[in-house]
Amino acid sequence: MEFKDQLKRHIDRLNQVINLEDVATRHGLKRPGGSKGNWCAPHHADKNPSLSIYQKQGKWLFKDFSASASDNGASGDAIAFLQYIGAASTPVEAVKLLGDDYGLPFEPEREQQAPRERSQMEWMSDEVLKAPDPAVEYLTGRGVPQETVRQAIRLKALGFSTWTSTRQEPNTVGHGGPAVAFICRDLATNLPMAVDKRFIDPGLNGDVKTQTHGEKAGYPWVMSRGNLSSARTVYVVESAINALCVEACKMPFTAALAVRGTGNVPNIDWRLLIGKRVILAFDADKPNDKGERPGDMAAWAAYEALVALNVAVQMVDTSTWYGDECNDVADIASKFGIETLKERLQVIEPWAIAGLPGKDGPGGKSRVFLPPHDFSIYWRYRCKPDFTTYVDKVEEDPDGGQDKMKFSDVAGFRVASLSRVTIASATSTMTGEVDAMPATVFAVSVQTARHGQRLQRRVLEDERLHNVDQWKKLGPIYHQQKFSRLLNILERTADCGARDAVNFVGLAWRDGKPIVNEGPDCYFTEPDKQCPYHLLTFNSGRREDAAKIITAYQETYGKNAMTQALVWALGGHLKAFTGFWPHMVMQADKGSGKSTQIKRLERTLSFTMFSGQSLQTEFRLITSISGTSHVVGWEELSARKQDIIDKAVAILQESYQHSVTRRGSDMTEYLLCAPVLLAGEDVPVRALTGKVVRCSLHAAHMGKLPSDSLPRFPMRQWLDFLATLRRERVEEVQEASRTWLMQAFRAAPSDTGAKRMLTNYAAVLTAWALLCEFAGISRGTGNFPQDLRAEMNAHIKETEAERDPFVQILEVLASEIENREFKFPWKVDAVDGKAALLVRPKDVMSHIQTSMRLRDIWNSLTVKTARVFASQLEKADLVVKSGLDKIIHGRRTGHLYALDMVRLQELGVYVSISEETDQSLGNQGVVLPAANDG
Repeated sequence: MEFKDQLKRHIDRLNQVINLEDVATRHGLKRPGGSKGNWCAPHHADKNPSLSIYQKQGKWLFKDFSASASDNGASGDAIAFLQYIGAASTPVEAVKLLGDDYGLPFEPEREQQAPRERSQMEWMSDEVLKAPDPAVEYLTGRGVPQETVRQAIRLKALGFSTWTSTRQEPNTVGHGGPAVAFICRDLATNLPMAVDKRFIDPGLNGDVKTQTHGEKAGYPWVMSRGNLSSARTVYVVESAINALCVEACKMPFTAALAVRGTGNVPNIDWRLLIGKRVILAFDADKPNDKGERPGDMAAWAAYEALVALNVAVQMVDTSTWYGDECNDVADIASKFGIETLKERLQVIEPWAIAGLPGKDGPGGKSRVFLPPHDFSIYWRYRCKPDFTTYVDKVEEDPDGGQDKMKFSDVAGFRVASLSRVTIASATSTMTGEVDAMPATVFAVSVQTARHGQRLQRRVLEDERLHNVDQWKKLGPIYHQQKFSRLLNILERTADCGARDAVNFVGLAWRDGKPIVNEGPDCYFTEPDKQCPYHLLTFNSGRREDAAKIITAYQETYGKNAMTQALVWALGGHLKAFTGFWPHMVMQADKGSGKSTQIKRLERTLSFTMFSGQSLQTEFRLITSISGTSHVVGWEELSARKQDIIDKAVAILQESYQHSVTRRGSDMTEYLLCAPVLLAGEDVPVRALTGKVVRCSLHAAHMGKLPSDSLPRFPMRQWLDFLATLRRERVEEVQEASRTWLMQAFRAAPSDTGAKRMLTNYAAVLTAWALLCEFAGISRGTGNFPQDLRAEMNAHIKETEAERDPFVQILEVLASEIENREFKFPWKVDAVDGKAALLVRPKDVMSHIQTSMRLRDIWNSLTVKTARVFASQLEKADLVVKSGLDKIIHGRRTGHLYALDMVRLQELGVYVSISEETDQSLGNQGVVLPAANDG
């Protein structure tokens, strides 16, 4: 069956199964007339409801009678309805949205698709969905409306089990029996991961009320992942029954999430709630023998985890639950009904410290201990989601009614958290060693009206914590004295959210273990300067997409040119294991598509390519590579001034491994670490030859560009994979890569510079080996190792004369001699039967240092002393003889070095020889320049 036919059949099914009235309720449409009236049109003020939703021949339809007759979009089926209200822009998008919301995804039939082996949980979920009706009776008896239960069954989130064990006798643990079954699914794949059973008669199962089959840690229960994705407000509760009760309230744009037990709170990846308003409604447990209230303690843990992700979170006020003898949300629904539950869920606690009532509570351990002088005033501070007030006066009602409170404004924001954070030192972050120099700062998170449901975080040093001017940057403060008093109280909470952190984006070390750290996990005092990725959250996708992306990049250019760039960029995060990572030079012919390819690579990996205009100062260069191992790019460095190029090269030398620098009056720390992609037709980084790898894009080898539909690389999964590796494992792969490259190594064994280049290419080959393991492909795919080795050998051969600093000094010397600017003694003569250039190393260095024309060259040199220069000449086998005395221009000149002219020419250094001198030398293998006037 063709794709269009499959889609049409699926749409017909959606229109028959999905209740369009429920869709309207989910998207916040109003129905003033009750269950039989029309709905208010969403696009204009509709005093007389004009939107009709009805069924015709078993199919749900709608019509807006207030729309013009020519407006075809004002009537139709469920697909047209989502486009009509603006929830979807295309029919395909509407189909996807409905499929996610109601558990009916569109899955077209694919040819030659290998069948996937079904898991035990898939089999079990199918079994409990076969006859789910008994669950309806049980749950309605617990206060859950039948409509909500039916909807959960329809979404395949709820079933019923009658399984009993043939091994365990009745009334013993493990026997089983009739049970409501809640199906917990993976929110990414929608595959069943666990089935939670709640037994109708716990006595049959040895008085054990619940039992979990499958995974528990990290997997919450939701009725619909689509509803959770589109929700603006999410209630977090303990059990699935509580979540069903919240869903039954049918609050617009609201979903419920069950953590499935208080012990599962630390295991859940709360990033799925970023950007939403989160309200915690955990059980109102009474203190146990230890004075602990498990529900409250779990709520406190969830609160801290969500605040750390900058999620706007608050707690339901459960103070009245104890008096009503209600332990959880389901108890309120059962005892008072859904409407009362809906009202109570919207009563949010007003206290300045979440989870700490300003009045007598149920007893037991409190979240924070406040001494009497603080607690006596603490109750006066009352908070809205994004506002703080103060109770100035309480007037008693003479009739015995509720007291009246007079409020005054304190601040135009709410302080959600004030926590102490211990920041690991740069050495510990990069090497995993025991931290000897941790730093302590304070992280404050506030909620403001202008940023909606995202908390704003600021990191303050100790002496700035009570600086009101720092707080005024977050929002208005109407009463400084009262706000300062509130800060003094909030200091008591510094231990609640205290945490250890590393200021690094990428793969780093914390407490001796490799971790994946993202932008929101960092606590930079000046984030926009200290790390270019301080807001970055790594893309999370399917691991199988990695192989598809690698294949697409191997088709872009011959000889794996762009694939080398991709692998190099992904391997940059291995710096935590290897201790270094080379930079990459991307050389390209004019018109070879370099800029287009870089844009594709940017999209694939979510890295930043800095333009030349943004790199005009040394400080901007530093801020572009600080605090991350995620690669960055510098565009057309050759077009910058020589001073900037010299500074850039020096900074790249430092970031090859890692180094720390401090800038400004506050001595703000910058960790120079990021690998840099240097792109251009000519990249002037000669001094970096031993610290770069390269790829070459040739127009003749162009293939096809990666498609715009190509998924982004699953960077989060890649980093999680790397975090599971041991340092020893990476070193083993790296050594194997070195050994394989050495088998076809074209440089001399004594060439230490070439060996360093081999180490750099071995690092890239190590990344390829690990990437193949991650993607599930062969290491020989696309002939990548052979192409990388060929690129390495070509790079070594072409840079033979550039790898050592003394070559640049000799080139300057030859140029100055040719221009007759070198005023110190020099001569070409025969020494031990060889043509040699006689010169003193000290004179060479002095000439470059004192010539104003050569000031930029002198500043860029990495060798600035004659002793080191002379030593390098000798190691390079250039010195025929040293300590010579010769008559030059009628004067005896001593301490001369005789440099082999033939060897100089092999390094690309040429000095013209007069005809008279050449004849006296007998033309000993020295090639005369084409133009020579003697």
